[in-house]
Amino acid sequence: MTKRERLTAACAGQPVDRVPFSLWYHFRLDPPAGEGMAKAELDFYHRYSPDLFKVMHDIPYEMPEGMPEARTPEEWRNLPVLDGVSGNFGAQLDTVKRIVAGRGDDGPVIDTVFSIFSTAEKVSGKRTLDMLRSDPDAAHVGFRALTASLANYARALAFAADGIYLAISGCASDTMDASVYRENFLGYDQQILEAAAPAPFNVVHHHGAGIYADMVLGLKGYRIYSWSDRLPGNPGVREMRLRTQACLMTGVDETTFGTCDAGDVARQVRETVAATNGRGMIAAPGCAVPTPPESSDACLRAFALGVGA
Repeated sequence: MTKRERLTAACAGQPVDRVPFSLWYHFRLDPPAGEGMAKAELDFYHRYSPDLFKVMHDIPYEMPEGMPEARTPEEWRNLPVLDGVSGNFGAQLDTVKRIVAGRGDDGPVIDTVFSIFSTAEKVSGKRTLDMLRSDPDAAHVGFRALTASLANYARALAFAADGIYLAISGCASDTMDASVYRENFLGYDQQILEAAAPAPFNVVHHHGAGIYADMVLGLKGYRIYSWSDRLPGNPGVREMRLRTQACLMTGVDETTFGTCDAGDVARQVRETVAATNGRGMIAAPGCAVPTPPESSDACLRAFALGVGA
């Protein structure tokens, strides 16, 4: 099977020649987009050969000149709608296009799109919930502008690559009550996914501990569900298999990745494969693993070892 054939089969719950895998970490380059970033990503891809090529998105959300953060109700109301194809988004989109052109095989390429709460936290200096409590009308004006901007980028990615990796944070008991997320953020996440609907390999990544799994599982427009199955309070692989027929992407504890050895990583991968009987599964870390040298080359290669690649 080619990588694309393998992932297509996995997403459909059909037999595969081996379980596909993916892995990623933050490159922390300056600048975080462009030719240098594309080369770093391609070097990583050709070294470790993951089936799903998950591009890291470290470029900041572009704010209006003279407004580094949205701190006041007026600033929230004045957040502009970005077109998703110019400025910082355009630089990242160009990076993705370079990566697609240089990968050398048919491995699907996806790029991160941060969810509405994730993005709101970035542009507000983590004051999103404070603004929501003090002036919910202003907060939602800003949310709508951010959502339109993120949807524009997701729409562009759907045609430039093979999907988005919608990184959803906040939808977990370690951040807020379930009702707060459902009433204020979930609908915006759905709009972003809808913008990427033409893409074949959309992923929702459910970040955090004590996740409200059923809330995100109820979203439409994705085929792959990613979460940290080894974090406290989160469902394990067997439990999640009973709750959804989406392709599951998880298995390796990213929080201990920098201190474990290659044997531990391969063992976790094999445990995950066994828990799903090798169907509807992509072996992967629960989130980004540490940037080398904290992550060793041997541990990064152990994903392929665990699935028998």
